[in-house]
Amino acid sequence: MNREKAGSWLDGHLDGEWEHTRLLNLEAHLAACSRGRGAVGEGVDFGSFLQVKMTVYQAPPGFKARIQEALREESGESAPGTQPG
Repeated sequence: MNREKAGSWLDGHLDGEWEHTRLLNLEAHLAACSRGRGAVGEGVDFGSFLQVKMTVYQAPPGFKARIQEALREESGESAPGTQPG
């Protein structure tokens, strides 16, 4: 694996998105690549910073249902469990 390919996989690795085989390939590359290990460390630090500092906003009750209804109306679909009219 080359540095460019490993670099393109880092975000997925940090987010826990890769299947076992890809993860093993990336970890093998990182074992021999101090620059890559540094990039992973920076990504972990940044992710931790975001989790601590990021404000979490809760949507008001019924928000999801209102958005879904507006999308159905815009697309001309009927609500689930109802007959088109």
